[in-house]
Amino acid sequence: MRRVLTVIVGIVLGLSIGASAMHAAPALDPRWQTAGAAHETSLVDRLTRSDRAPLLFVPDSVTTQPTALATLVIVLPGLGGEGRDLAQEFVPAAEEHRWLLLVPSPDYDPIADESLTLADLRVDESLIALADQVTAQSRFHIAPGIDLVGFSRGAQSAHRFAFRHPDRVAALVTLSAGTYTMPTSAQPYPYGVGDFALWNHQNPFDVAALRHVRVFVGVGEADANPADVVRAWDTVGGTTRLERGTRFAQALQQLSVPSHFASYPGVGHVFVPAMRADTVAWFLGTARGRGPADAAVERPA
Repeated sequence: MRRVLTVIVGIVLGLSIGASAMHAAPALDPRWQTAGAAHETSLVDRLTRSDRAPLLFVPDSVTTQPTALATLVIVLPGLGGEGRDLAQEFVPAAEEHRWLLLVPSPDYDPIADESLTLADLRVDESLIALADQVTAQSRFHIAPGIDLVGFSRGAQSAHRFAFRHPDRVAALVTLSAGTYTMPTSAQPYPYGVGDFALWNHQNPFDVAALRHVRVFVGVGEADANPADVVRAWDTVGGTTRLERGTRFAQALQQLSVPSHFASYPGVGHVFVPAMRADTVAWFLGTARGRGPADAAVERPA
């Protein structure tokens, strides 16, 4: 009996140590800095920071050649998710292509007495403040255009960030969003762009500037359960993530925004390797749908 208990305790300790090691791994990797820190984050700081602290992944390819051009890529996770989990998918590409990954874990839901639109604005202001802070403090040569990718709730914030700051965004990938602000609709924000300036510091919706942003819209073909999304967007966007993504891509076409739509056969509400591959290709400018003349809504071959 004692031997059995010893074995059980050993297994439990082994699992616990393994889990702790997995949790500590990003902290032990000096490439994962704390975003906005005035200096390179120490090991103690990395080990004690919150799991939801905003991170900045600085690849060795950038550190070893600090004067060569690098790109800031913002990665936005879904509701309740930690940004690092999604950003980890892009680490190899970041090393290869000199991407600084800015990885927040935003509190998307309204807090205290916030409305949905005020919460949306709060998240946007935190993102632009982080991007400005990283750019201002960085010793690296960062390109002026930001690339932006979001999944699920992160995709909602990502495309609204591009709507608010089209002059700051070079490319946007929005994957499996539950709702979209329809740029061709006059319904009140966030359903459409009616009264947009009221929720954008009196800055109007700038279609001309948005036409300089390359937008990729992706969603799983099986992400089509009406029960998974809120009903308030039905009339402007449709009843499922698949339908809403399709309509959003069509609206971008109507405005001559360089865009591309892809659906993923058999895929539900989950981030898959094909989405990662399409995101990387889109940021590099090697995917289809690179310009206004190639903005057709189509499925990948």
